[in-house]
Amino acid sequence: MGAQICQEEDYIDFETDPEVAARRNKLFNQYVAPFYNMIYKLCIKYSFSSCNVEENYNEVLINFFRRIETYDPKRPIRTWLHICTKRHIFALERKRQSHDIPSCDDDDIEVFGDEILYDDEVKGNVMGIDNYRELYNDEILSVLDEMKPIHRDAFLLQEAGYSLKEIVEIEHRKGTLKSKNIETVKSRLFLARQYLKKHLTRDGKRVSDQTDDEGI
Repeated sequence: MGAQICQEEDYIDFETDPEVAARRNKLFNQYVAPFYNMIYKLCIKYSFSSCNVEENYNEVLINFFRRIETYDPKRPIRTWLHICTKRHIFALERKRQSHDIPSCDDDDIEVFGDEILYDDEVKGNVMGIDNYRELYNDEILSVLDEMKPIHRDAFLLQEAGYSLKEIVEIEHRKGTLKSKNIETVKSRLFLARQYLKKHLTRDGKRVSDQTDDEGI
């Protein structure tokens, strides 16, 4: 079984303005369509039941069409696709559970064999604390290196697509957050972004003749 290649007209929302639909369609074909197979494999990976894969796949693509204008081309497309796919599938599955919708008898995801996207394959596509150095230029990295680790890590987790609540959980488990206080994480993110704004231009270049050896 492989990803079903969907025709672009399947995702046009005819209730929107024609110009908006045309613009979304162009962006969808540019950024999403080349990764149909990867998205399908992610649907296999994150669906709670194998019988939900096809429906989740279709819902995920529709969601991408609706949200495509929110994508920032400066960010890695694979990271954005992965995070959005994962979150939307989890939302769909939670909705099914809240309505007590029974799953099919075939819950063995192994039936998909080697089409499953394993963790090692996913890690190469998604930004995280371990691989962010591969995704930023040297000037951004030099500024990140100057920051306090607790501020930098919060920023990187948010850039990777984690919600504030998820960042709180991650940092608390790591021991860098004594209590699960979301306001503390907000403060760290604010300080991180203020530091980056002070030392980097909008296009990721370091502000010249500006040094701050102490970091934040």
